[in-house]
Amino acid sequence: MEGILEILEWAAVVIDLTGVAILLVGFSRGFIKFLQIELNRFKGDNGIISAIQIVRCDIGLYILLALDFLIASDIVSSLIHTDLDQLLNLGIIVILRTAIGYFLGKEIEEIHQKT
Repeated sequence: MEGILEILEWAAVVIDLTGVAILLVGFSRGFIKFLQIELNRFKGDNGIISAIQIVRCDIGLYILLALDFLIASDIVSSLIHTDLDQLLNLGIIVILRTAIGYFLGKEIEEIHQKT
């Protein structure tokens, strides 16, 4: 039984780190695109609003994907930690992350429809 719990703990950590890595990749790509937009703006490009909206959508998609991984990690963690306080904390975190993901998804959809 200890071996299974240890494997689940490692799985939760790996899933969690994957979510963080996805966030870092998304933010890095978004930052690079933002810098390109700013350089183009100094060259006289006036399409900054639509370009920024596209970057927001791109970053938002990375955030949504990372949230899915973080929620999966929380679910795996809930299998390990059966203490009521820890389960309540995990439940609250999952609810908050799910709500953030839902509303972020709606915002991305609205922005995508406008561009």
